[in-house]
Amino acid sequence: RHAASAIESEISDLEEVNYRTKMKLFRHLKESGNKSKSTELALNVGKNFMYLGLNLHSIRVFEDALDVWHKDKNSDNDDTVAGFSCQVIESLDESDLISLIKLQTALGQALGTLDRKKESAQAFEDALEVFSEAPVSAEIRNRSVLFPIYSGLFFLLKYGGMIEPGQELAYEHNLVTNFVEETRLNGDPVHYSRSLAMQGEFYSRQGQYEDAIFCHERLKRTYNVDQHSALVIENYATDRSAQNFGITANCLYRLGRVEEALDIADTVLSDMLPKMDPKNVHNSMIMMYPLLWILKNEKMAEKAVTAMEEFVFEPFRQHFGNKGKTPLLPLYKPIKALFTIAMYLEGQVEVIDESMISWALEPASPISVSKNFDTAMANFGRCGSSIGAEICLHLSKYTKSEDTRKELMAKGWKLCQTAMETANKCGSHQTTYFETKPIYDEYVSLNNKSDEE
Repeated sequence: RHAASAIESEISDLEEVNYRTKMKLFRHLKESGNKSKSTELALNVGKNFMYLGLNLHSIRVFEDALDVWHKDKNSDNDDTVAGFSCQVIESLDESDLISLIKLQTALGQALGTLDRKKESAQAFEDALEVFSEAPVSAEIRNRSVLFPIYSGLFFLLKYGGMIEPGQELAYEHNLVTNFVEETRLNGDPVHYSRSLAMQGEFYSRQGQYEDAIFCHERLKRTYNVDQHSALVIENYATDRSAQNFGITANCLYRLGRVEEALDIADTVLSDMLPKMDPKNVHNSMIMMYPLLWILKNEKMAEKAVTAMEEFVFEPFRQHFGNKGKTPLLPLYKPIKALFTIAMYLEGQVEVIDESMISWALEPASPISVSKNFDTAMANFGRCGSSIGAEICLHLSKYTKSEDTRKELMAKGWKLCQTAMETANKCGSHQTTYFETKPIYDEYVSLNNKSDEE
């Protein structure tokens, strides 16, 4: 306790302190059993780790802070609430309850980014249980601390497996509707714009594109990138409100409203992304991802590549280096390869470097991702496996080596089958289906022709 006090006395501004000092202070606060201060510091440190893509580090910090609260459990036979003793839950004041909910929510968000969806869902559910069982919660009028939990559960629902298949749609609809109404009553544009983005994404995935666009129009009247973006990120890990612009562009494109879709793309690339923190490459990538396929289809591959280099690739190299990590890193090289090929097909690049073929033939290339990763990205326009499949398809036509052609075709066909399975699950109304089906059909045609020969 004395050591923690000594360190604290030397700190005037926590944001100016390096991580080593923060972690040293956290350890002393934890050892002294200071729940409130250790939780506050863990949230500061852990969220900064998340911001830098160091999610494993953030999870360790959050779990260490939760251990301080768990220590008051006397025995395994004690009654508990979400792993905490009832005595702890009953003794919480308003400030400590809110801090504990934020800590559990942050843990759920960090776990979710690492595809640990069951653990993530459990953290969110624990947070809801703690809030509902804590007597002091009845005195809390501003319930916005719960809003990121709605967002987290919505994110996990897209992976499937949380709810019985026949009940998923109704559960998700209720979750979204309740979130929109709660945030509307709350009146904070940060949370209300996030809920409208959630509702728009829900409608988009159901093929209700006009409804999704209507949600976006409401969002535009609520959300201001200069005033709200940083606050949305603070509460929801990324700027889900800004990401809705790309999703809406996709809805417009599906309805044949190409010019309106391209107008949104220009707004995102020219007006919004330059205002985002360049270190938050994950947010920038999600904002751009639905737009990439619109630009590619409209023969604007060079524009897409230029934007990706400016807002994703170069900032990542600058701030994270060759050994850096971010959730969507497995897509970086494949996207760059596919759009380089697209530029070649559009006549903007004279040749395809042979090294790209060598890379594509490597065991884990052109892409190696999980089914959950594919499912998540399909909701934004296209899964990773379909990108790999298209790369192999184009390179198989480019190479002069018959053995290489066969190897690329075999690898690409395997990826394409995985991609088509994901696209079928999403539905034939979804962009990921429209992007994947022509590639799949061409593989089938080429394979049939090869069999006949």
